[in-house]
Amino acid sequence: MKIWHSPFFGAFLWSQIYWQPIDEAFQRARFQDRILLIYLQTPWCSPCVMMEQNTWAHPVIATYATANFHCVKLNAEDRDSLSFNGTKFPYLPELHANQLAYLLLEGKMEYPAIVLMESSGSTLLTLRGYIAPRLMDEILRYFGGGFYRYLRWEDFQKNYPSQL
Repeated sequence: MKIWHSPFFGAFLWSQIYWQPIDEAFQRARFQDRILLIYLQTPWCSPCVMMEQNTWAHPVIATYATANFHCVKLNAEDRDSLSFNGTKFPYLPELHANQLAYLLLEGKMEYPAIVLMESSGSTLLTLRGYIAPRLMDEILRYFGGGFYRYLRWEDFQKNYPSQL
């Protein structure tokens, strides 16, 4: 019996991101000094669905994100209170959003959105709108590899040979 081997087989096994609850992910990020990747979306948002099907489901992106970030998928309109860093954030009916999402996006409620946060709680980057797989690959490598600490984004982009 012959067993088929592929260099990509392992990537397909891990083609889903391990999404964690936000408070749990933040505690882990602090303990491991890793960046928190917060993906804010809503169930009715068609660009969010496209992003999940095209970007987050890509095996290279899913594998790298799970290995190098603490990933959170947050429904920005979640009606349940969300705990984060010792504080409970309620749903705000007048804004049709959870208070935590509102604060993370600084009131600019556009979806999908991504917030990259240091383990200290300071925001590194906030992006709004659909992000294609190739650009997401570059963003994740730039921040996940620590290049943002000493290399300009433009210089990184010129020299990074994306796998996508």
